[in-house]
Amino acid sequence: MSISRIRVLGLLLSVLFTSAVAHAQHHGSRTYFHQDIFVGQGQQIHNATCFFCSVQVEGDVTGRVFVLFGNINVSGRVDGPSTVIGGNAVIDSQAHIGGNALVVIGNAVYEAEDSIAGNAWVIGGHLSPVSHRVQSSHRMSFSPVVFFAAAIVLFFLLAILFMPRHGIDAT
Repeated sequence: MSISRIRVLGLLLSVLFTSAVAHAQHHGSRTYFHQDIFVGQGQQIHNATCFFCSVQVEGDVTGRVFVLFGNINVSGRVDGPSTVIGGNAVIDSQAHIGGNALVVIGNAVYEAEDSIAGNAWVIGGHLSPVSHRVQSSHRMSFSPVVFFAAAIVLFFLLAILFMPRHGIDAT
């Protein structure tokens, strides 16, 4: 990769992280890099955004939780959606997530069906209820094999679509 491409990629990543931090810094929000976020029992924050770290919620998050390359452990309340990319989610039986729960390239475990008000999706991992009673239709898991097979197929389709075409000249 050339130096100019590396610089452009670095610039794009810094803009992405800077805009995410600026957006997340609502009053009472926490955004951390490489430092875990802990919301203790009786504490309340608005949003929790964590890059290369984990979030543990025992209190209340009135907004959303976003974790990139870390884990989330919820035994309290999250009013909005919870998203984990490159990590795992554990949702306790006393926990409540008011929005959707999404885990990409990781696993999720939840103890009670009513802990997640919205949909629960795990892409590239496994969604495991602790109780093996009848599962709701708004819980879905795509195993890593299916996820990576779909990614490979998509890669080849895009390669074919953008491959330069050389026509055969009949002259």
